[in-house]
Amino acid sequence: MKAYQKIIFWLFAVLLFFVPLILWPFTSEVFEFNKMVLVYILTTLITGTWIVQMISEKKFIFRRTILDIPLLVFIGSQLISTLLSIDPLTSFLGYYSRFNGGLLSTICYALLYWAFVSNIDAKRMMKLVYITLASAALVSIYGVLEHFGIDKSIWVQDVQSRVFSTLGQPNWLAAWLIALSPVTWYLILETGVDTKNYKFWMYLSLSVLLFWTMIFTKSRSGYLGFAAAFIIFWGLTAWQKKVELKKLTLPFILIGISIFTVCIISGTELTPSIGQLIGHNKTVPAPAVTGQTALETGGTESSTIRSIVWKGAIQIWEHYPVFGTGVETFAFSYFKYRPAEHNLTSEWDFIYNKAHNEYLNFLANSGAVGLLSYLTVVGFSIYIFIKNRNNLLVIGLLAGYVSLLVTNFFGFSVVPTQLELFLFPAIALTLAVNEEEENKKKKQEKLNGTQKTFITLTSLLVFYLIFAACRYWYADYLYAMGKAYEGVGKPDIAATFLERAINLEPGQPWYYNELANSYASLAVGLNQAKDTTNSQKYSDLALTDSDKTVALAPNNFIFKMSRFGVFVMLSTINPNYLLQAQATLIDAINAAPTYAKLYYNLGLTYDRAGQVDMAIKAFQTAIQLKADYSDARLAYAILLISEKQNTEAKAQLNYILTNIDPTNSLAKQTLATIK
Repeated sequence: MKAYQKIIFWLFAVLLFFVPLILWPFTSEVFEFNKMVLVYILTTLITGTWIVQMISEKKFIFRRTILDIPLLVFIGSQLISTLLSIDPLTSFLGYYSRFNGGLLSTICYALLYWAFVSNIDAKRMMKLVYITLASAALVSIYGVLEHFGIDKSIWVQDVQSRVFSTLGQPNWLAAWLIALSPVTWYLILETGVDTKNYKFWMYLSLSVLLFWTMIFTKSRSGYLGFAAAFIIFWGLTAWQKKVELKKLTLPFILIGISIFTVCIISGTELTPSIGQLIGHNKTVPAPAVTGQTALETGGTESSTIRSIVWKGAIQIWEHYPVFGTGVETFAFSYFKYRPAEHNLTSEWDFIYNKAHNEYLNFLANSGAVGLLSYLTVVGFSIYIFIKNRNNLLVIGLLAGYVSLLVTNFFGFSVVPTQLELFLFPAIALTLAVNEEEENKKKKQEKLNGTQKTFITLTSLLVFYLIFAACRYWYADYLYAMGKAYEGVGKPDIAATFLERAINLEPGQPWYYNELANSYASLAVGLNQAKDTTNSQKYSDLALTDSDKTVALAPNNFIFKMSRFGVFVMLSTINPNYLLQAQATLIDAINAAPTYAKLYYNLGLTYDRAGQVDMAIKAFQTAIQLKADYSDARLAYAILLISEKQNTEAKAQLNYILTNIDPTNSLAKQTLATIK
């Protein structure tokens, strides 16, 4: 093995083993952010080593594949969408808290694909497959232990009910594990049913472990993905007749029995466990509704919410049909076209930064061009699998790949699953490569001055890019610390951390936004302490950073809401800030015309400013958009009482107690004052 290829192999080994495992609790996002930064660093190292290898050998090392042009077209669509984006920074880096999906991440995945097919042969590829499965085993073991309460006191979520291991969300964990399950079936077939062979028991145990963990995620999309993978792998394997029926039947039966046994022991969403069948409680428990995403937390059925979000995604595309609103800008564009019925769901007040359908997400963010180019990459990838289906491992990769397409229909890609989407086709192509050319030895010549110069320049660029990625990570750590201190009422310490974060990443609007809140809190506290000079100083700083936030991301609806909060805080110092709060809300309403909360807050500001007629209209609009909005009805009723309109006030209060919350004590007290 050539020295450079050895380095590339070990870098891929680190990538595939550690990306699923890595997390860090002290960054703004525990899971995806750290995985994404690790991908940035390792992609830089892999690509840099690859370039140095080409310089050293004085030749262009690049294996042409059928996926090259589709990938370039796809990257081109994402580039144009980023250039035309309503928020270019978000489109480049990805939505802050999701990260995966931005233009930079797409470029990284494409580079990893090309580096893999150009530098990894079939023998080393299988080692990487084993390394990936080793990582999956560790992730699954932790997931099973989570179900039994190993870390139940650490997380806010009910992790025992729906495990997420080191991936951070149950559906993501299920999708990633399911895509790897067919590979374990392939290994079982390759090993054969030999009870004396430890490999047979190891692969069978791993297959059971992955499925067991998937059950504990309680992911409905996971079940569908698993069914698709199971049917494709065993159906295509039998149809291809690459394995004798006798040798195929026994592994199939053993795996089937294993799956059935796990379902009986642990139960599923649709079937009871054996303990429930023989115990006193024979009722199948209702599916858990705990989780980390808005679509998984709350009372409204997730399918109902999905249909509403999908409707909004289609409306975005209808207004931006060609290149969309920009890569990963769904969180901002959705509010503009958010269906009014979303107000009537239990997750009406959540921020939706994904369409929760990978294909509609591309349609909204990148338009028809982005979606078609993505589907072209998918189509050519499937063609690669089908063309090389004589290899059982390729059939396993195809089954896993299709499972990802199924789970992505009800969700979206994350860093580990995106690596599978890009590297599964690369593995299939690697298996089909004739290795004779790879094994030809070439005499290594001494480097000349020009080569040394280019290698030095490449090394410096690699060093700078890694330094930039580390700086990006550390700035986020400081930002997270600032948010944490702000959350516990220590805005002075928070401001120190946030200022340091801005010094490292001065173009990041999220940092200025949080710092504006800290400065506003400091201003209010100093005003209460009668320190008017410093109070005014921090008021000015809060407004300055709020202005910078909006200037950097003028179409970010979230920042408009945060800016409103800054003005409301400062209005306790100077009531004139209420006028600016009103103006900010009106601007926000233009960006989110169906969001009932905006009208409620606007009504409150009008009421404080003594603009009663305007307040009444705002409350009425909020109630029209969200009939079960108890806060808006209560505020409206109190305002009506002050205006001697007791009949209508009684109607609002009775509506709350009859149709929304019979136990609402404030509504009862207010109604009693009228009587």
